[in-house]
Amino acid sequence: MAVASELFQKHLCTYCQEEISGLRVKCVDCNDFILCLQCFSNGAEIGAHKNNHPYQFMNTGTLTVVSKSGWTASEELSLLDAIENFGYGNWEDISNHIETRTPEEAKDEYISRFLEGSIGRVMWEPAYNLRPHLLDLTIPDDGPLGPAAMTKLPPLDITPEEATLLGYMPQRDDFEKEYDNTAELLVSSLSINPNEDDELDIALKLAQVDMYMNSLRERTRRKRVVKDYQLVAQFFTARKERPLKKKLTKEQKEFEDKFRGLCQFMTASEHESLLNSLHREHDLRRRIKELMRFRNNGIISFDDCIQFNQLTLARQNHKASQQSTNGFAKVQDSVQAISSHLISNGWITTS
Repeated sequence: MAVASELFQKHLCTYCQEEISGLRVKCVDCNDFILCLQCFSNGAEIGAHKNNHPYQFMNTGTLTVVSKSGWTASEELSLLDAIENFGYGNWEDISNHIETRTPEEAKDEYISRFLEGSIGRVMWEPAYNLRPHLLDLTIPDDGPLGPAAMTKLPPLDITPEEATLLGYMPQRDDFEKEYDNTAELLVSSLSINPNEDDELDIALKLAQVDMYMNSLRERTRRKRVVKDYQLVAQFFTARKERPLKKKLTKEQKEFEDKFRGLCQFMTASEHESLLNSLHREHDLRRRIKELMRFRNNGIISFDDCIQFNQLTLARQNHKASQQSTNGFAKVQDSVQAISSHLISNGWITTS
């Protein structure tokens, strides 16, 4: 059988000048004299060549390497050459390079012969052991900000009039004007031509695709927040069925404002549960501080706590009344001092 470099050479019959696609007959006595099987069987003679000259059969690569495979030697070499040029997995390009095999046939032959077959067991195992073993730590994007979360939320429950005002299309669950509404311009006219684009052009175009995907993720995040927190219902304040939220004190409002930025990372129910837990923690800390004050004053019973609070309140009231009395007395003294000063200077007279 011919060497690998000869498998893709074209051979012409010296007698009929037709291309030989299968076995060829080479004359031992005549230099560069070959015949196809048909001319050889007819006893063709030309020039110094006689049909009684010794000969030998030559293979052009159409014989199968493995009897059960059905692949010829030239096809096997074309497969390996295509794998090296196009990379594993690009079966369409590999099939076009082989020309005589489909992408599925090329894939099955390479896996069964060179990965899982006898050749693969000898060659692939040492190479596999030398490769770094990496762990896939990625997780599916099904969190509260992932695309999967959008499917769990119902469409906006609004009237047709409100939908018209918002530009909302209930059947599509979409808005006429989205966030970053011109983001599609990044990829609308984008195309990659491997024959003309260099590495820098391809990198810039892939960066445009990444920018577009980031805009789509931000759209999904904003829609999810709008639905989960019922922002549309809050926008249309005339909706009577909207439940009224319990009125908060000034201290509670300031406390909740500190955690308002966290609402975009969790659902409405999770955020409400977080705020309730924080309010509960705040109340417990205040109660524990009060109990520690009772303990430091030697109070160990509930009745003593009530009496202690009453005495503390009475003492605070008494202190406040004393401060007000002292303040009034100071004011009277100041008025008398000013009056005496005015009389002594003759600015006012006494009757």
